[in-house]
This record gives sequence, C-alpha cells and structure tokens, in this order.
Amino acid sequence: MNHLALIKHVLGMAVLPLYLLAVPMAASAQDGDPVAGEKVFRKCASCHRVGEGAKNATGPVLNGVVGRPTASFEGYKYSNSLMSAGEGGLVWSAETIFEWLANPRDFIRAQTGDPAARTRMSFKLDDAQQRRDVIAYLSTLSPQEAAATDSNIMSHGDTPFDEAMVSGEVDPLADMERVRQELVLPPNVPEHDQVAKGEPKIIEIELVVEEKSWVLDGDGTSIVALTYNGSIPAPMLIVHQDDVVELTLKNPATNLMEHNIDLHAATGALGGAGITTIAPGEETTMRFRATKTGTFLYHCAPEGSMTPYHVTHGMTGAITVLPRDGIKDENGELLTYDKMYYVGENDFYVPRDENGDFKTYVDAGEDLGDWIEEMKTLVPSHVVFNGRVGALTGENAMMSEVGETVMFVHVTANRDSRPHLIGGHLDYAWETGSFVSPPLRDLETMLVRGGSAGAAMYTFLQPGVYAYLNHNLIEAVELGAAGHVVVTGEWNDELMQQVYIGPMK
Repeated sequence: MNHLALIKHVLGMAVLPLYLLAVPMAASAQDGDPVAGEKVFRKCASCHRVGEGAKNATGPVLNGVVGRPTASFEGYKYSNSLMSAGEGGLVWSAETIFEWLANPRDFIRAQTGDPAARTRMSFKLDDAQQRRDVIAYLSTLSPQEAAATDSNIMSHGDTPFDEAMVSGEVDPLADMERVRQELVLPPNVPEHDQVAKGEPKIIEIELVVEEKSWVLDGDGTSIVALTYNGSIPAPMLIVHQDDVVELTLKNPATNLMEHNIDLHAATGALGGAGITTIAPGEETTMRFRATKTGTFLYHCAPEGSMTPYHVTHGMTGAITVLPRDGIKDENGELLTYDKMYYVGENDFYVPRDENGDFKTYVDAGEDLGDWIEEMKTLVPSHVVFNGRVGALTGENAMMSEVGETVMFVHVTANRDSRPHLIGGHLDYAWETGSFVSPPLRDLETMLVRGGSAGAAMYTFLQPGVYAYLNHNLIEAVELGAAGHVVVTGEWNDELMQQVYIGPMK
C-alpha cells in the first residue's frame, strides 16, 4: 500500500487536510524512545493520568491506549465527535495517534467528515520525533494498570456520593426558607442585607460556564476566556454566616473543557472541586454551609497545570460571607456602607509569536502548551482589574458621592496585590478578608495576598477622580491594574486648597 493509500485507509477519507499529507507516516513505537517519551508526556499529564490506580481527569486514562478503540474507556464522557469516530471503527494505533497529536481538531474533522467537529483536546505536539517518543512510552503502559474509573468518583479523589439526596428521596434541609440570589455583573454586587433577617436560609445560586472570545486591551489582544456567567471576574456571591449555599454549576455542551468550582469559603471536598467536576453538557448541584465570615476567593480547579491555566483565563470570583449581626469595628460597634464595589485582579500570560506579537487562538485549550510555558516564567503579559485594561475607567468608573461610605472587595487568585486609593485612605481594612479579626485603621495601602480576597471601607470627603490601583505601579501603569472612582459633591477647602500656582517668586 503506497503512502497516500495508507493515509486514506487509516482515516477513511478521500480528501484530507494538507498537513496530513505533509508529515511522514513512520510513527510506530519502534521509531520512538519510551524514556524520552515519558518526559514528553509531562506536557500531557495536565489532562491525562497513567499508571496503577489512574483515574479519569480532564481527559481519559491512557493506560493501554495504543490499540484501543476510540471513545471506549469506561467511565469517561467523550465528545460527540470522538463517539462518532469510535462508532465508525477508529482505533488508536500508533499511526492514528501520531496524526491526532499533530492537530486534534483537523484530525477529527477529517475522520468524521464534519467540518464543524470539535474535540476537547486542543493541545498540539508539533515535533514529529516527540510524537513518536510519547507513542513509544504509551505503548509500554498495560491496560491492566487502569483502575478506579467509577464515574461517581471525581479525579480529585474519593468523596461522599449520596444516592438518596441525588434521587430526591431525602432532603434534610427541606424545611429551610429558600432565597434565589440574582447575580449581577462586576463591579456591582447583588442586593443584600448588611444584617441578616430571620433564621439562616438556603441561598440558591446558578453559575453557567461560558468559554468565549475576550479582548484584554485597547490593542485588540484577545484570548479564549474561561468564565463563570460570562464575566471576568465571575459575579460576587453574598450570603450570611450559617446560610446554606446551594450552588448549581452548568457546563453547556457548546464548551470544550471540563470545569468545576473551588470555593474558599466552603469546607470539605477541596472546596467543592472534588464533587463538581463536569464535562460539557452536564450540570451539578452542591451545598455547603457558610461557617466562616469574610471575603473569599472562588475559582475553577481541575488537577495539575489545568488549575492555573483555568485561573489565568478568567475563572475567578469572590464570595462574601457577612456576620449575621453585621460587620463590627474593633470596639464591637456596627459598621455600615452605602454601596459595595467588587474589584477582581487577574494576571494573563498571552503567548507571543516569533515576531513578538501576541498570538490568537480559536478554541478553548488550543493555547494550552504555549500558555503553560508562559505561566512558568511568572511574568504576566497583562495584570488587569475586571478582565481588561480600562475596565473600571471612563464610563465604567465606579461612582460615589461626598459623604458616602463605600466598601471595596478586592480579590486576586495568584499574585499579591496592593490596593491603594490615590487621594483617599482606607478607614477600615480587613486585609485577610476575615471579619472576625478587628479591622486595621486609616491605611494608605493594604496587602491582599494571592489566593484571597480583602475588604476595605472608606467615606469619601472630597469630589473628583480617585485612582484605585495596585500600588505596584509597574503593574498598574504598564500592565493595566488600575481603575477610577468618580466622586461628585462640594469641595471642602479645609481639607485641601490650592494657595498659589504661577511663576517662581
């Protein structure tokens, strides 16, 4: 069988993308080095598990994959396109894996004959020898090593699975009052009572994952963002201590990646990440009791490199758990605010091409390999408030009036931040987000640690435009971590007055 005939035989197609005709077909395990392939596989380990006791993660277990029929590993939910390819008889031979790794999307479209076919795997392995090496490594893995593929056990580890609760037969909280929280776009927050009314309630919240094109700056730099409810940061959630949060997470079938949620306010199962991992087309509902007060980060948390990958593509948000009797000062006196604003700080690592220009990608996950390499440098291309440069300036600036007290909640997933209000102060600050701790008083700048949310309260005394920024001024000015608060009202000369400006005397 000649070269072209072999390609047609393997893929079952009369017409193929040019890239398939341009690569050599010598892709057997004998052509690769399994020792080198094990090192190459580290690029794949973000999504796939191998070895004894391996469990499905973002991708299926790859033990025994060489020679395995496509979409056949038990317990893993494959994309419709891969299911179709498997039903058509596609087998993961060394040759087909070789072509698949070169460009999964083009491969599956050629295999199925569907120009719109999609796969959750967007990572490409361009180097032909690395593909041969990793195939050689995968060929050494016995199918018998696979274990623990029960679909009720998530890749994060064993967690309780209550059949009675899932079936609706038992609901221990059936008598609690239910309230549905209407989420709003940042920097705004849901309507809420600062002091709780009545007994603890079940707060119903729905988050829908949306993978979407997102522009980061005025130059048009774009990424395929991963979001909850379509915003960066994700919407603020607000409850009171001892409320039960009933959170439904939906992952529409139009998405390509698995997602979950880790809420730093929750106790157990990795903040919920261990019991909420869902594939496209699935939804899940979990409950947790908000036992600790304060401001907390939440984010998507797949295993391995996929966690920082998802976080640095926008999947972060904040939840505020208010004390039932309200926020207090160091003397136990009630503190109240007129409005609350919510600032999410995100770092992005957009890869560049050989000319130094930012790359663009079509599908979620297509930038995986490039992005991970950029993340490892710890040098972000953008550090921004609320998803893009200038998101909180101009017409989108935060608004206030002289005499108003504003609560700012600032969340950052990876990097420490130094929120500062130029022209104002922080009358009360909870740097760690804990409302149990007494607030710090009269700060110029507070420190919000990476992986947390902090809060600060200020009563505006003068009108004008205040700059709210990360006082790492390089990140604020050069990378975008800055916003504005526009305050209206009457000027107070006793606080500040221009005495003279003109020629030197």
